[in-house]
Amino acid sequence: MKPIYRKSSWGKLKGRKKNLLLFLMAAVLVVVIYEFGVVALVESERKVRDELALKGKMLGRYDEFVKMEKDIEQELGQVEGQVEAIQAKLLPGETPQIMAASLQEMLKKTSEKNGIQIRSFRIGEPKELNFFLRVPVIIEINPTKSMSSLTYFLYDIENGEKLLVISDLNLTAPNMRNPTEVQGNLTVTGFARNNQPKGKAKEG
Repeated sequence: MKPIYRKSSWGKLKGRKKNLLLFLMAAVLVVVIYEFGVVALVESERKVRDELALKGKMLGRYDEFVKMEKDIEQELGQVEGQVEAIQAKLLPGETPQIMAASLQEMLKKTSEKNGIQIRSFRIGEPKELNFFLRVPVIIEINPTKSMSSLTYFLYDIENGEKLLVISDLNLTAPNMRNPTEVQGNLTVTGFARNNQPKGKAKEG
């Protein structure tokens, strides 16, 4: 008995149909490669690009923060320097009595430098200005020998190492024949740090 050979379905197809089927299979394969290859690659590239853009923005913000921090540190350093400069001009001492005594000593040295004789000192009542104190000292001077010495004395008071202000000035010329001889009193106010800002400063 002779074996029977059956033709497969592929063998039964004619040439034109085979070519069409091959074309369709190739088209499907191209679509599959495009979807799973090219599209995936493009999507991955887009994600990487977006991620780089996001990191770029974060880096820009970080740079701005670093720059801002440097500016703040610089401004803080300037403020600290200004505070130190102000504190250096304040009267030393822990109490108003010590502050006033320090101010009296300064005025005594300044008067000796300019040939001014101080007859008496009197401590005024300190006044509280939040974190600072106004410490006044009233001095009475003997008749001066010249107006220039008095002028230099007043100038040195307000332009010395410490922050001092002549808050009151009452001078007279007792001898009209010699008006350069001036006497009277003046109030010199110094400033100090208030060690008890919530309380009232009292005169000792």
